[in-house]
Amino acid sequence: MSWQESPPKSTSVDCSIVDLVFKITGQALPIDHAYALFQGLVRPLPWIQDDQWLGIHHVHIAESGNGWIRSDDHGILQLSGRARLVVRLHINMLDSARLLCGKHIAVDKHIIEIGTAKVRPLNPLNTVSARHVVADQEIQDETKFLQWVNEQLKVVGITPTKLLCGKTRLVHTPTRTFQTRSLMIANLKTGESLALQQFGLGEGRKLGCGLFLPHRGIDAV
Repeated sequence: MSWQESPPKSTSVDCSIVDLVFKITGQALPIDHAYALFQGLVRPLPWIQDDQWLGIHHVHIAESGNGWIRSDDHGILQLSGRARLVVRLHINMLDSARLLCGKHIAVDKHIIEIGTAKVRPLNPLNTVSARHVVADQEIQDETKFLQWVNEQLKVVGITPTKLLCGKTRLVHTPTRTFQTRSLMIANLKTGESLALQQFGLGEGRKLGCGLFLPHRGIDAV
């Protein structure tokens, strides 16, 4: 299976890309749940396999370090009532995605009930962060990773002035293990922030990779 599903890059911003935020109920998920979550969603929504805009955020809870460091509780993420499933998609697909409401999905050995959903527009804050960004496989050290990020951003007309590279994590699928890094980008213009959130960076969009969220600021980290 290939995960080269990122949308085509452009310097224009399509404000029709939004996040659909579902309430979820369940006891736990594996911390490395990206592939299992994708598989769980494909069963009721088979169209997501071919949707170039669709991205599936990792389910997360309140963490130390303003969400920058996840503690490892033996590989299991205990869910709270505040846990949410967030899917990034084009507004044309909102009605199709809302068919998830009221359904139960299996994520590995865990059953999750999908509740109500609300639309969350992209927020053009001047700082954005992604928990997982996949670079080329030969890029291992931080300096080369940040060089790669700069090169990718210049393709869409963005020249970042502040980059912060975080820790390395692994995202597993049956056919490949992705090495990812967390990344924060600051001092963006409004259009640049929206473009990064719309298009993402690198591959693995349906595995929660390359998806940026607005952040309160790089100085707080």
